Amino acid sequence: MTSSEDSLLRTFLCLCNSKTPVSVLKLALLDFSNEEQLKWLIERHRVWNLVAAAVKKLDADNFSLNFRLWLSAAAADCKQKTLQQFKVQSELSKQLNDVEVNYHFFKGIDLSLRLYGDLNCRFSSDIDLLISVQDAIKAEQVLLKYGYKPISDSFTDIAPSSVIQGVFYKDKGYHAFGLPKIELHTRVNNEDTQFSKAVTASLLDGLVGVSIIEYLYLCVHAMKSNCHRVKWLIDLAFYYEKLNQHIPDWDKVKWAEAHKFGVTRQVIACEYLMAKYLDITVTPQGFIGLKSYCNWVSDLWLREYRSIASIKKLMCPLLMNSKFEHRRKAFTILLFCPSDSDKAFIDHYAKSDGRYIMLLLPFRKIISYTKKKWLRLINEQ
Repeated sequence: MTSSEDSLLRTFLCLCNSKTPVSVLKLALLDFSNEEQLKWLIERHRVWNLVAAAVKKLDADNFSLNFRLWLSAAAADCKQKTLQQFKVQSELSKQLNDVEVNYHFFKGIDLSLRLYGDLNCRFSSDIDLLISVQDAIKAEQVLLKYGYKPISDSFTDIAPSSVIQGVFYKDKGYHAFGLPKIELHTRVNNEDTQFSKAVTASLLDGLVGVSIIEYLYLCVHAMKSNCHRVKWLIDLAFYYEKLNQHIPDWDKVKWAEAHKFGVTRQVIACEYLMAKYLDITVTPQGFIGLKSYCNWVSDLWLREYRSIASIKKLMCPLLMNSKFEHRRKAFTILLFCPSDSDKAFIDHYAKSDGRYIMLLLPFRKIISYTKKKWLRLINEQ
């Protein structure tokens, strides 16, 4: 990362952090002029609301009228979508209660209210609904009655590919015209580990306020995709401060819990980035390769997010967890969990439940990955 890129990133993060004093914002913007690049970063990281709140504190001459109008319109659109999500969640809550489903809406609006005290601070493009496994079909029926349809398959599908994918995947997606997408989760992580079970149980028990186990989960969630959106780091910084305010000596418990579940490296990496870019005072910790990994992560914040996975993007989150249970299950998912194209292949050739044809999936994945990489290289030349 060049010095100009580092300066741009720090300016952007100052605008994203609502706790940044106005004097610091003005200082950061003294030599700033690239509004188009800032627009791109706001879109890339989905932080329209956060930046709009910061811009309102500043004088009119800090940004052009066109930029202010664009940001104001984008923030208004986010607010409208968030209010719609709140309406859908409120109506679904009543219906889920009526059929006695054990559920919890997590991340999204729930996290925005608990961290920022405002629905609109944290924008989320979809609704995450966590339900107990035994209530999956009942919860799905509530969604179907409300007007939603499965994006790919449902909990009642018996096609071989759907049954196989259901073993690995923690969620199923649902959409409806004019309504926000909903992801119905039976656990918080695809890897059905002790950590995933502990977080799922904590959320379903009815989490109020903040908790150490949820903080650990948010660290793991961020690092699972190498924290490719800065809004997750902002959330963690606010969560960290909330824990400091409400739970005495929580730091010791945090490290004990992180060690027990094998997620210490994810927490260290998140806190290193918070300390470096958001001026959060943390307990200094480290691991081999921490600085180079975090430099790579922060460099990605300034680049186009690519959905095509690289070996590094896949292996770094996998190796971060120190528990063999997690690594084994994550590696199994990587090799044998069918993608949408794999599902068509399984259903076409499967003779019974598809368990044997599943053994061909690792070879299909390698061939598909190699083909995509070659096509990308050819297009870039």
